[in-house]
Amino acid sequence: HQCMTMVAEEVLEIGPNPGFCVVNDTFTAIQEGKPSKTLSNNFFLIVVPIVQHESSLFCCADFPRANRSFDDRHPSKEELKSQLSKSNKAGWTFMDLLSDFQLLYFLSQFLDISTDLPPICEAIVQNDDTNTEKNGDLNEGYKLIIASIAGLDNAY
Repeated sequence: HQCMTMVAEEVLEIGPNPGFCVVNDTFTAIQEGKPSKTLSNNFFLIVVPIVQHESSLFCCADFPRANRSFDDRHPSKEELKSQLSKSNKAGWTFMDLLSDFQLLYFLSQFLDISTDLPPICEAIVQNDDTNTEKNGDLNEGYKLIIASIAGLDNAY
C-alpha cells in the first residue's frame, strides 16, 4: 500500500537499475533511518506465512505436484493414466479422480483454459454438491479427450 501511494504521489520513479526505484528530487525518502535517493523494491515486500488449505471439493490429491524438484514423482501422462485407471475401483468414480487440483493444472497444458476447463470444473463442483437436482456428470466428449491424453482406452 505504501509503495502504491508513493507512486500515485509521484515520489517514486523508474530508475536505471532493475530492482530499485529512484526518489523524485522534490522528496526525501528515509530508509533505515537515513535519507536515500534510491529504494530497493524489496523494501516494499511483506513476508506472509503460507497456510495449507484443505478442501472437500478436491478430494483425491494424489497426483504429483507441479514444480516440486525434491519429489521423485512429476506430473506426466503416465501419472495421469495411473490416477484415472483407478476409476470404478475401490469406490472411485472418474469425477472423483478428476477432482484433483494438481491433475487439473496438468490438464491445462493440453486443454484450452478458457473453453475446456470451465465446463470440467463446473461438473466437478456439481458432482460435489449435495443438491441432487444438479447433475455432476461430465460430457462424454471431455471424458474421451481426457482418457485419450492419459492413454486410456475408454476406461472411464
